[in-house]
Amino acid sequence: MFLAHVLGFVLLTTASVASSVSMNFQKLAQYQTEYTDPRSRQLKHPVPLTSHVWTRPLFIVALILSAAASILDLIALAWLPATVIGVFGSLSIIINLCVTHVILFEKPSKEEYSAICFVVVGCLLAISATSTNNTIQLPPQLLERPQSSIYIVSNWIVFILIAVVLENVTVSGLLAQLGYPLIGGAIGAQNVCMGKYIAYTVKTSFEVGHLTVRADVLTAVVLLCISSVVMHVIWLNKGLKKYDAYYCIIVYQTAWFIFTILTGIIVYDDMVHADLWTYSVFVTGISSAVFGVWKISSLYLKQNAG
Repeated sequence: MFLAHVLGFVLLTTASVASSVSMNFQKLAQYQTEYTDPRSRQLKHPVPLTSHVWTRPLFIVALILSAAASILDLIALAWLPATVIGVFGSLSIIINLCVTHVILFEKPSKEEYSAICFVVVGCLLAISATSTNNTIQLPPQLLERPQSSIYIVSNWIVFILIAVVLENVTVSGLLAQLGYPLIGGAIGAQNVCMGKYIAYTVKTSFEVGHLTVRADVLTAVVLLCISSVVMHVIWLNKGLKKYDAYYCIIVYQTAWFIFTILTGIIVYDDMVHADLWTYSVFVTGISSAVFGVWKISSLYLKQNAG
């Protein structure tokens, strides 16, 4: 069991680094439109590139890294609780700052670092208040409940509607900055929800020698998992096209973290036995993370005004 946990931690660390590199490569592919040297951004093309960003080698490599990170997270779920995935999600913010500094030479200001501290500490507080469920129900039973289905479907409907508004209505200020990376993170969190179900299915089916869940539900879960991977890349890139990578990815990762925890609570009963103190710690943590994102968004908007 100890070796299995060690392997799980190694997989999560590798997945976190791969995910951060992937998002930075996506930003590099965006920069290639105007610059011949997308990292230093000193030399511009005489004429901006007209090729679609999705067809560029850097972006294709980024997609491969993103898919690899998702697969590693999925495998890790077979050995580690979803809450541990959440802890790594919060620590990924720090990993991303390091990766972004190396690849894109982007660095937050001192004021932004203080806001990032609120985000990281808040995430760690929130995840410390959650625990794996102690119910007798298994992941398939929990996910197939009406409340779980309503929550999952509502997530998709609400965030697709918000994306439609952002596409068709002129929005400025904080709402414009937060919009796409927040949507990408929230939908990307569906990957962990579906991944837990898939990991349980693969593990138990391998042990008993036959499928242990309903085939129709498994099909729907796999399709939703694939959709979350594709759509979060699309929406994150809409944000990366306009704003610095370090900012977009912080908003994205915080949204991913918060919605991963909410999914664990609503779908998998991660706080079913929590007391008042635990809920207080959880609310304090989430509030700190939200405040941190608001603060860094305000600072970023002020620094880039005009």
